[in-house]
Amino acid sequence: MALFTSKVDYALRALLDLAVQPPGRPAQSREIAGRQDVPESYLNQLLVVLRRAGLVRSVRGASGGYVLGREPRLITVADVIQALHGQGFLGDLPAEAQLPAAWAIRNLQIRLSDTLQQELAKTTLADLAVDVQRLDESQSLMLGL
Repeated sequence: MALFTSKVDYALRALLDLAVQPPGRPAQSREIAGRQDVPESYLNQLLVVLRRAGLVRSVRGASGGYVLGREPRLITVADVIQALHGQGFLGDLPAEAQLPAAWAIRNLQIRLSDTLQQELAKTTLADLAVDVQRLDESQSLMLGL
């Protein structure tokens, strides 16, 4: 299974968009879709899933939209992937191996899965938002803005 599906990519883009907004300022899905180059109808489906998982909240009213459900430092990439793909998002590990070669390969898969899970669980939206801001600043410098 591909880990960074279009669902995950678009959801992370939307969440990062919300993370860099002024705190408490709702953003409408059409604004997010435009800024992040995400199809709005698809984004709306993802926002429903993210809302159910508590990663975003909807704000009603004329100036309503979406805000993060908790602080960016408290939302991990693992949370996002799990919300979209469920608990076993890394897929099943192979069955117990009997032959030495199969056992060695299974152990490698387990180590890689553990390492990947740890990295996803420690990487937060706040971490990614810092990267986004750094890239925005360097791009602005390159363009002379």
